Amino acid sequence: MESGRHSMNPVNVVTVGDTENHVIDALEERRGSVRVIRRCPELLDLLAACQSGLARVAVVASSAEELTATLVDRLTAVGVSVVAAAASPAETARLRGIGVFPIAALPTPDMLVEAVLGALSARQFPSTTGFGVPAATPGTSRGELSADQADADPGRSVVPPSGSRGADGDTALGGPQFPSTLAPGASSATRVARAGLPSAGGRPGVFSRFRAAFSDSGEPARTGSRRAAKSEAAGGVPGGTSGHDGQPGPRTLAVWGPAGSPGRTTLAINLAAEYAAQGLRVLVIDADSYSASIAATLGLLDESASFAQACRVADQGVLTATELERISSEVVFSGGAFALLTGLTRADRWPELRAAAVERVLQTARKIADVVVIDCGFCLEADEELSYDTVAPRRNAATLSALSQADVIYAIGGSDTIGIPRLIRALTELPELCAGTSIEVVLNKVRRKAAGTQPQKALEQAWDRFGPGLPISHFLPWDADVLDKALLEGRLLVEIAPDSTLRKAIRSICCAPVQRNQKTAVSNATAKA
Repeated sequence: MESGRHSMNPVNVVTVGDTENHVIDALEERRGSVRVIRRCPELLDLLAACQSGLARVAVVASSAEELTATLVDRLTAVGVSVVAAAASPAETARLRGIGVFPIAALPTPDMLVEAVLGALSARQFPSTTGFGVPAATPGTSRGELSADQADADPGRSVVPPSGSRGADGDTALGGPQFPSTLAPGASSATRVARAGLPSAGGRPGVFSRFRAAFSDSGEPARTGSRRAAKSEAAGGVPGGTSGHDGQPGPRTLAVWGPAGSPGRTTLAINLAAEYAAQGLRVLVIDADSYSASIAATLGLLDESASFAQACRVADQGVLTATELERISSEVVFSGGAFALLTGLTRADRWPELRAAAVERVLQTARKIADVVVIDCGFCLEADEELSYDTVAPRRNAATLSALSQADVIYAIGGSDTIGIPRLIRALTELPELCAGTSIEVVLNKVRRKAAGTQPQKALEQAWDRFGPGLPISHFLPWDADVLDKALLEGRLLVEIAPDSTLRKAIRSICCAPVQRNQKTAVSNATAKA
């Protein structure tokens, strides 16, 4: 049955292939509310036809398995809905996940017409910043993950992602599992050898150990005060909201800074460590498409790029919370643990980080972590010259997508005569790209030799005079000896220098006011007693 409201203005569609019962042939012969204006031999021809403004709906009668989130996003950006024939329930679920309106493998002409009209009016999905396609709905929520995978062994320092290594250096899903201890020179995390700790043979989900350690029925496995710390941290996540269990909801924090080395990676991993030390589940993502460095900073020599792997799975519409857990690595330190998606191993692999896939990874990450910390690239250019190409990727898509998804952006810059102007110029673009997102300015490497005898006061005065209007939220002192030692050993500040001024300054960024005033509260209670 065709809808009468479209009878006066037929809906123009372009198609790819045909079904076994030749429904496209039958539709082309009809004169009704749907009109086939072009039949394309393959998907790239379909994209070119849609970008020219010929059609409002694309019908993929064959080759639906080649549809990806990126391609559907591009079609949606030019106002074209997508209908595709699905050969199985699994394919139907995958197509829905990437924003396609699925139909049966052998539809009748009437069924196809109803699907086209339904897809045309099914614009109730929220748009993403990529090109406007609805985000994939993860098939498995955090609560559905099996808790019996929990591993109580606290000895492992790093567990590489499971799966076999593919030709491009990344791990392939479903393959054999890596051992968690390797001989010297092996291409995996060396922190296991550094710690000298035993390793278990199995590979549980990264966060399954957290579920075991922080279950309601038992005490924390590693530290007896973790539960209290997590409770006190409920107000400590910037912009945090309370979940159904009273704990803060998932938050996404992006660490961004201008060109150079302002300290993005150092701040990102140590912020993650502070949240993890509070008992929160933390996922760190290295989304820098120019110079990913978290793995090297932490002493991880594994050659896989798990963030790129997650993006490939998300682009196919099959990324679930369970799969993301399996792809991510686990970094365990003396105060806790966090999950990690490592960055690109080579800068020329940036086309793997497409906007649609990155957004789906970030949305799935919020299902498995209380806090998601993203180490972003520096460049904010939108690559407009590529936006009119077929499906050309954008070099800065990962950074722009991460910033658009973030709840809080830490804009970090160096506190010298080069770093300050760079940060000021870059901050003129950031608020326009991330309207409504909280931006906190962090000045790093604060020292007398670069800013005078009273560096903080001098920086505040210069910022008030030349700054873009955003106040300075945090100052991080320069501690070269501690940072050199941390980089040499591949460790975190909370491990090697817990009492250093730099570690305390970073901790003050993420800790709730009640935690920062613990000593005062204790002294007041003692005085009253």
